[in-house]
Amino acid sequence: MAPRLQLEKAAWRWVETVKPEDIGREHVELSYRVNVPACRRGTCRRNCKGNPNCLVGIGEQAWLGEIDENAFHNIDDPNSERRDKNTFVGLTNLGATCYVNTFLQVWFHNLELRRSLYLCQNPRAQDHNIQLDYEPESICEHLQYLFALLQNSNRRYIDPSGLVKALGLDTGQQQDAQEFSKLFLSLLEDTLSKQKSTTLQNIIQRQFCGQFSYVTVCNQCGRASPLPSRFYELELNIQGHKNLNECITEFLKEEKLDGDNRYFCESCQNKQCATRRIKLHSLPRTLNLQLMRFVFDRTTGHKKKLNTFISFPEQLDMGPFLETPQGSPISKLSRSK
Repeated sequence: MAPRLQLEKAAWRWVETVKPEDIGREHVELSYRVNVPACRRGTCRRNCKGNPNCLVGIGEQAWLGEIDENAFHNIDDPNSERRDKNTFVGLTNLGATCYVNTFLQVWFHNLELRRSLYLCQNPRAQDHNIQLDYEPESICEHLQYLFALLQNSNRRYIDPSGLVKALGLDTGQQQDAQEFSKLFLSLLEDTLSKQKSTTLQNIIQRQFCGQFSYVTVCNQCGRASPLPSRFYELELNIQGHKNLNECITEFLKEEKLDGDNRYFCESCQNKQCATRRIKLHSLPRTLNLQLMRFVFDRTTGHKKKLNTFISFPEQLDMGPFLETPQGSPISKLSRSK
Protein backbone atom coordinates (compact mmCIF):
# COMPACT_ATOMS: atom_id res chain seq x y z
CA MET A 1 0.00 0.00 0.00
CA ALA A 2 1.30 3.47 -0.92
CA PRO A 3 2.14 5.83 1.94
CA ARG A 4 -0.78 7.77 3.33
CA LEU A 5 0.63 11.16 2.25
CA GLN A 6 0.90 10.02 -1.38
CA LEU A 7 -2.70 8.80 -1.34
CA GLU A 8 -3.83 12.10 0.13
CA LYS A 9 -2.16 14.13 -2.65
CA ALA A 10 -3.42 11.82 -5.40
CA ALA A 11 -6.99 12.04 -4.11
CA TRP A 12 -7.13 15.84 -4.23
CA ARG A 13 -4.80 16.69 -7.13
CA TRP A 14 -7.73 17.41 -9.44
CA VAL A 15 -8.79 20.41 -7.28
CA GLU A 16 -6.00 22.51 -8.78
CA THR A 17 -7.31 22.21 -12.37
CA VAL A 18 -11.09 21.58 -12.17
CA LYS A 19 -13.56 24.43 -11.82
CA PRO A 20 -16.32 24.04 -9.15
CA GLU A 21 -19.09 23.93 -11.78
CA ASP A 22 -17.28 21.10 -13.56
CA ILE A 23 -17.02 18.80 -10.51
CA GLY A 24 -18.56 15.42 -11.34
CA ARG A 25 -19.08 11.99 -9.86
CA GLU A 26 -15.59 10.80 -10.81
CA HIS A 27 -14.03 13.65 -8.79
CA VAL A 28 -16.09 12.77 -5.69
CA GLU A 29 -15.17 9.08 -5.96
CA LEU A 30 -11.53 10.05 -6.38
CA SER A 31 -11.61 12.22 -3.23
CA TYR A 32 -13.24 9.47 -1.18
CA ARG A 33 -10.88 6.89 -2.73
CA VAL A 34 -13.77 4.66 -3.66
CA ASN A 35 -11.87 3.05 -6.49
CA VAL A 36 -8.59 2.44 -4.66
CA PRO A 37 -7.79 -1.29 -4.96
CA ALA A 38 -8.27 -3.41 -1.86
CA CYS A 39 -5.11 -4.41 -0.03
CA ARG A 40 -4.01 -8.00 -0.41
CA ARG A 41 -4.23 -10.09 2.72
CA GLY A 42 -0.92 -10.25 4.53
CA THR A 43 0.51 -7.03 3.09
CA CYS A 44 -0.73 -4.79 5.94
CA ARG A 45 -0.17 -5.16 9.66
CA ARG A 46 -3.25 -3.08 10.47
CA ASN A 47 -6.12 -1.42 8.66
CA CYS A 48 -4.91 1.36 6.32
CA LYS A 49 -6.42 4.72 7.23
CA GLY A 50 -6.00 6.02 3.68
CA ASN A 51 -7.82 3.16 1.96
CA PRO A 52 -11.50 2.51 2.73
CA ASN A 53 -11.20 -0.82 0.91
CA CYS A 54 -8.52 -2.16 3.25
CA LEU A 55 -10.21 -4.90 5.28
CA VAL A 56 -7.18 -6.19 7.13
CA GLY A 57 -7.68 -4.90 10.66
CA ILE A 58 -11.41 -5.24 11.33
CA GLY A 59 -11.16 -8.17 13.73
CA GLU A 60 -11.75 -10.92 11.21
CA GLN A 61 -9.10 -13.12 12.81
CA ALA A 62 -11.46 -13.98 15.65
CA TRP A 63 -14.00 -15.32 13.14
CA LEU A 64 -11.65 -16.96 10.63
CA GLY A 65 -9.88 -19.03 13.27
CA GLU A 66 -11.09 -22.23 14.90
CA ILE A 67 -14.26 -21.87 16.96
CA ASP A 68 -14.19 -22.98 20.58
CA GLU A 69 -17.28 -25.13 21.13
CA ASN A 70 -17.38 -24.18 24.82
CA ALA A 71 -17.77 -20.50 23.93
CA PHE A 72 -21.46 -21.04 23.15
CA HIS A 73 -22.11 -22.24 26.71
CA ASN A 74 -20.95 -18.90 28.12
CA ILE A 75 -23.63 -16.92 26.27
CA ASP A 76 -26.67 -16.09 28.43
CA ASP A 77 -29.99 -17.12 26.98
CA PRO A 78 -32.31 -14.08 27.17
CA ASN A 79 -35.30 -16.42 27.47
CA SER A 80 -33.91 -17.88 30.70
CA GLU A 81 -35.12 -14.76 32.54
CA ARG A 82 -38.58 -14.88 30.95
CA ARG A 83 -41.33 -16.18 33.20
CA ASP A 84 -43.59 -19.00 32.07
CA LYS A 85 -47.19 -18.26 31.25
CA ASN A 86 -49.58 -18.27 34.25
CA THR A 87 -46.74 -18.09 36.78
CA PHE A 88 -46.12 -15.33 39.31
CA VAL A 89 -43.27 -12.82 39.26
CA GLY A 90 -40.71 -13.11 42.05
CA LEU A 91 -38.78 -10.46 43.98
CA THR A 92 -34.99 -10.34 44.22
CA ASN A 93 -33.57 -10.83 47.71
CA LEU A 94 -31.20 -7.88 48.19
CA GLY A 95 -29.30 -9.53 51.03
CA ALA A 96 -31.54 -9.77 54.08
CA THR A 97 -34.80 -8.44 52.65
CA CYS A 98 -36.75 -11.71 52.42
CA TYR A 99 -39.12 -10.46 55.15
CA VAL A 100 -39.91 -7.39 53.01
CA ASN A 101 -40.50 -9.50 49.89
CA THR A 102 -42.83 -11.78 51.85
CA PHE A 103 -45.15 -8.97 52.89
CA LEU A 104 -45.00 -7.31 49.45
CA GLN A 105 -46.21 -10.52 47.82
CA VAL A 106 -49.00 -10.92 50.39
CA TRP A 107 -50.16 -7.32 49.90
CA PHE A 108 -49.89 -7.62 46.11
CA HIS A 109 -52.26 -10.60 46.11
CA ASN A 110 -54.80 -8.59 48.08
CA LEU A 111 -56.83 -7.57 45.02
CA GLU A 112 -58.84 -4.81 46.70
CA LEU A 113 -55.70 -3.20 48.12
CA ARG A 114 -53.92 -3.44 44.77
CA ARG A 115 -56.82 -1.92 42.83
CA SER A 116 -57.11 0.91 45.34
CA LEU A 117 -53.41 1.72 45.11
CA TYR A 118 -53.66 1.91 41.32
CA LEU A 119 -56.32 4.61 41.76
CA CYS A 120 -54.09 6.85 43.87
CA GLN A 121 -53.57 10.24 42.28
CA ASN A 122 -50.04 11.45 41.64
CA PRO A 123 -49.92 15.28 42.02
CA ARG A 124 -46.87 15.46 39.73
CA ALA A 125 -48.74 13.75 36.90
CA GLN A 126 -51.37 16.49 36.83
CA ASP A 127 -48.83 19.16 35.91
CA HIS A 128 -46.31 17.22 33.86
CA ASN A 129 -46.23 14.38 31.40
CA ILE A 130 -44.03 11.91 33.25
CA GLN A 131 -44.87 8.77 31.32
CA LEU A 132 -41.72 8.83 29.21
CA ASP A 133 -39.26 9.26 32.06
CA TYR A 134 -41.07 8.17 35.22
CA GLU A 135 -39.25 7.87 38.53
CA PRO A 136 -41.43 7.09 41.58
CA GLU A 137 -40.79 9.27 44.61
CA SER A 138 -43.36 8.70 47.37
CA ILE A 139 -43.91 5.35 49.09
CA CYS A 140 -47.30 5.05 47.41
CA GLU A 141 -45.76 5.66 43.98
CA HIS A 142 -43.05 3.06 44.60
CA LEU A 143 -45.69 0.52 45.64
CA GLN A 144 -47.81 1.32 42.57
CA TYR A 145 -44.79 0.84 40.32
CA LEU A 146 -43.73 -2.40 42.02
CA PHE A 147 -47.25 -3.87 41.89
CA ALA A 148 -47.52 -2.98 38.19
CA LEU A 149 -44.27 -4.85 37.49
CA LEU A 150 -45.41 -7.85 39.55
CA GLN A 151 -48.59 -7.94 37.52
CA ASN A 152 -47.31 -7.22 34.00
CA SER A 153 -43.59 -7.98 33.81
CA ASN A 154 -42.38 -10.75 31.48
CA ARG A 155 -39.39 -11.42 33.73
CA ARG A 156 -39.25 -14.22 36.27
CA TYR A 157 -38.33 -11.77 39.02
CA ILE A 158 -37.95 -8.03 39.52
CA ASP A 159 -35.75 -5.82 41.68
CA PRO A 160 -37.47 -4.02 44.62
CA SER A 161 -34.43 -1.79 45.29
CA GLY A 162 -36.37 1.43 44.64
CA LEU A 163 -38.92 0.80 47.39
CA VAL A 164 -36.34 -0.60 49.82
CA LYS A 165 -34.13 2.46 49.31
CA ALA A 166 -37.09 4.83 49.72
CA LEU A 167 -37.90 3.15 53.05
CA GLY A 168 -34.29 3.54 54.20
CA LEU A 169 -33.92 -0.16 55.04
CA ASP A 170 -30.55 -1.78 55.67
CA THR A 171 -30.32 -4.60 53.11
CA GLY A 172 -27.58 -6.32 55.09
CA GLN A 173 -29.51 -6.71 58.33
CA GLN A 174 -32.78 -8.59 58.78
CA GLN A 175 -35.33 -6.54 60.70
CA ASP A 176 -38.26 -7.72 62.80
CA ALA A 177 -40.98 -8.77 60.34
CA GLN A 178 -43.88 -7.86 62.66
CA GLU A 179 -42.41 -4.43 63.34
CA PHE A 180 -41.90 -3.82 59.63
CA SER A 181 -45.51 -4.77 58.89
CA LYS A 182 -46.83 -2.36 61.53
CA LEU A 183 -44.65 0.57 60.49
CA PHE A 184 -45.23 0.12 56.77
CA LEU A 185 -49.02 -0.12 57.05
CA SER A 186 -49.01 2.91 59.36
CA LEU A 187 -46.91 4.85 56.85
CA LEU A 188 -49.13 3.77 53.96
CA GLU A 189 -52.28 4.68 55.89
CA ASP A 190 -50.88 8.15 56.59
CA THR A 191 -49.95 8.60 52.91
CA LEU A 192 -53.38 7.48 51.68
CA SER A 193 -55.16 9.77 54.15
CA LYS A 194 -54.10 12.69 51.93
CA GLN A 195 -56.04 11.32 48.94
CA LYS A 196 -59.29 13.06 47.95
CA SER A 197 -61.28 9.83 47.72
CA THR A 198 -62.66 8.58 51.06
CA THR A 199 -62.48 5.04 49.70
CA LEU A 200 -58.72 5.38 49.29
CA GLN A 201 -58.34 7.18 52.62
CA ASN A 202 -59.90 4.26 54.50
CA ILE A 203 -58.60 1.28 52.50
CA ILE A 204 -56.04 0.21 55.14
CA GLN A 205 -58.58 0.33 57.97
CA ARG A 206 -61.19 -1.43 55.85
CA GLN A 207 -58.81 -4.23 54.91
CA PHE A 208 -56.70 -4.77 58.02
CA CYS A 209 -58.36 -3.14 61.04
CA GLY A 210 -60.44 -5.10 63.56
CA GLN A 211 -61.98 -4.34 66.96
CA PHE A 212 -61.37 -5.94 70.32
CA SER A 213 -61.51 -4.87 73.94
CA TYR A 214 -59.56 -5.57 77.11
CA VAL A 215 -62.17 -6.50 79.72
CA THR A 216 -61.15 -6.44 83.39
CA VAL A 217 -63.54 -7.92 85.99
CA CYS A 218 -63.13 -7.14 89.68
CA ASN A 219 -63.28 -10.27 91.85
CA GLN A 220 -64.69 -8.27 94.78
CA CYS A 221 -67.64 -6.40 93.24
CA GLY A 222 -67.90 -8.09 89.85
CA ARG A 223 -67.73 -4.85 87.89
CA ALA A 224 -66.51 -5.27 84.29
CA SER A 225 -64.39 -2.48 82.81
CA PRO A 226 -63.99 -2.76 79.02
CA LEU A 227 -61.26 -0.87 77.17
CA PRO A 228 -62.06 -0.82 73.41
CA SER A 229 -59.14 -0.91 71.00
CA ARG A 230 -58.33 -1.40 67.32
CA PHE A 231 -55.90 -3.99 66.00
CA TYR A 232 -54.15 -4.57 62.68
CA GLU A 233 -52.70 -7.95 63.62
CA LEU A 234 -53.00 -10.54 66.37
CA GLU A 235 -49.63 -11.48 67.87
CA LEU A 236 -49.80 -15.15 68.84
CA ASN A 237 -47.42 -16.99 71.14
CA ILE A 238 -46.42 -20.36 69.64
CA GLN A 239 -44.31 -21.74 72.48
CA GLY A 240 -45.77 -25.04 73.66
CA HIS A 241 -48.44 -25.18 70.95
CA LYS A 242 -48.95 -27.43 67.93
CA ASN A 243 -51.66 -25.71 65.90
CA LEU A 244 -53.17 -22.31 65.22
CA ASN A 245 -56.33 -22.87 67.25
CA GLU A 246 -54.25 -23.46 70.38
CA CYS A 247 -52.35 -20.21 69.77
CA ILE A 248 -55.57 -18.19 69.38
CA THR A 249 -57.13 -19.82 72.45
CA GLU A 250 -54.13 -18.81 74.56
CA PHE A 251 -54.26 -15.26 73.15
CA LEU A 252 -57.86 -14.93 74.38
CA LYS A 253 -57.50 -16.82 77.64
CA GLU A 254 -58.30 -15.20 80.98
CA GLU A 255 -55.41 -13.64 82.91
CA LYS A 256 -55.36 -13.39 86.71
CA LEU A 257 -54.37 -10.09 88.31
CA ASP A 258 -53.28 -10.66 91.91
CA GLY A 259 -50.48 -9.84 94.35
CA ASP A 260 -48.43 -6.88 93.17
CA ASN A 261 -50.33 -6.98 89.90
CA ARG A 262 -53.76 -6.29 91.43
CA TYR A 263 -56.21 -4.03 89.63
CA PHE A 264 -57.46 -0.70 90.98
CA CYS A 265 -61.26 -0.96 90.89
CA GLU A 266 -63.09 2.35 90.33
CA SER A 267 -66.16 0.96 92.09
CA CYS A 268 -64.34 -0.37 95.17
CA GLN A 269 -61.84 2.52 95.14
CA ASN A 270 -59.16 0.04 96.09
CA LYS A 271 -56.76 -2.46 94.56
CA GLN A 272 -58.50 -5.78 94.11
CA CYS A 273 -57.76 -9.17 92.61
CA ALA A 274 -59.28 -9.36 89.16
CA THR A 275 -59.33 -11.20 85.86
CA ARG A 276 -58.58 -9.76 82.44
CA ARG A 277 -59.13 -11.11 78.96
CA ILE A 278 -59.34 -9.97 75.36
CA LYS A 279 -62.72 -10.09 73.63
CA LEU A 280 -62.83 -10.09 69.84
CA HIS A 281 -65.74 -8.04 68.48
CA SER A 282 -65.07 -7.70 64.74
CA LEU A 283 -62.51 -9.01 62.27
CA PRO A 284 -60.99 -7.18 59.30
CA ARG A 285 -61.43 -8.45 55.76
CA THR A 286 -57.80 -9.53 55.82
CA LEU A 287 -56.89 -11.06 59.17
CA ASN A 288 -53.18 -10.82 59.93
CA LEU A 289 -51.95 -13.45 62.39
CA GLN A 290 -48.36 -12.92 63.49
CA LEU A 291 -46.62 -15.95 64.95
CA MET A 292 -44.14 -14.76 67.58
CA ARG A 293 -41.13 -16.88 66.71
CA PHE A 294 -38.59 -14.75 68.56
CA VAL A 295 -38.38 -14.97 72.35
CA PHE A 296 -35.91 -13.60 74.88
CA ASP A 297 -33.35 -16.14 76.08
CA ARG A 298 -32.44 -15.31 79.68
CA THR A 299 -29.37 -17.55 79.52
CA THR A 300 -27.70 -15.71 76.65
CA GLY A 301 -29.42 -12.35 77.08
CA HIS A 302 -30.37 -12.35 73.39
CA LYS A 303 -33.37 -13.15 71.26
CA LYS A 304 -33.66 -16.66 69.87
CA LYS A 305 -35.85 -18.03 67.14
CA LEU A 306 -38.37 -20.79 67.79
CA ASN A 307 -38.51 -23.38 65.02
CA THR A 308 -41.69 -24.94 66.40
CA PHE A 309 -43.95 -26.45 63.73
CA ILE A 310 -47.44 -24.93 63.80
CA SER A 311 -50.15 -26.54 61.68
CA PHE A 312 -53.03 -24.50 60.31
CA PRO A 313 -56.04 -25.27 58.11
CA GLU A 314 -56.62 -23.73 54.70
CA GLN A 315 -59.84 -22.25 56.09
CA LEU A 316 -60.02 -20.91 59.64
CA ASP A 317 -63.40 -20.55 61.35
CA MET A 318 -63.10 -17.61 63.75
CA GLY A 319 -66.76 -17.83 64.79
CA PRO A 320 -66.09 -19.59 68.12
CA PHE A 321 -63.61 -16.86 69.10
CA LEU A 322 -65.91 -13.88 68.43
CA GLU A 323 -68.06 -12.31 71.14
CA THR A 324 -70.72 -11.16 68.67
CA PRO A 325 -71.84 -12.87 65.44
CA GLN A 326 -70.26 -11.59 62.25
CA GLY A 327 -71.27 -12.05 58.61
CA SER A 328 -68.51 -14.46 57.53
CA PRO A 329 -65.99 -15.34 60.25
CA ILE A 330 -64.30 -17.94 58.02
CA SER A 331 -60.92 -16.83 56.68
CA LYS A 332 -58.77 -18.42 53.98
CA LEU A 333 -55.24 -18.62 55.29
CA SER A 334 -52.01 -17.97 53.43
CA ARG A 335 -48.58 -18.24 55.00
CA SER A 336 -46.40 -15.12 54.85
CA LYS A 337 -43.53 -16.04 57.12
